[in-house]
Amino acid sequence: MTAERLEGHLVRDPRTLHTDVETQLDHAAEEVSRRLDGKIDHRVVRAAVSEAYQRLADRATFHNFLPILAARSAQRSLQAG
Repeated sequence: MTAERLEGHLVRDPRTLHTDVETQLDHAAEEVSRRLDGKIDHRVVRAAVSEAYQRLADRATFHNFLPILAARSAQRSLQAG
């Protein structure tokens, strides 16, 4: 993550935001896989997290917690089966 201070606030380089989101989604998928005890292939979990994120991002105005919400949504969907 590239960041600098501007008037006392940490400001991230907007060019790295997509990369940061992908990293967060990777971590979210790892956590969902762990919670599901590895019973579902990690690639399937990662795809479910990505799809949930995209659904949420299309309607969201505030994106900070979307990876967490996407992970929860994906986990519920995968558990339901």
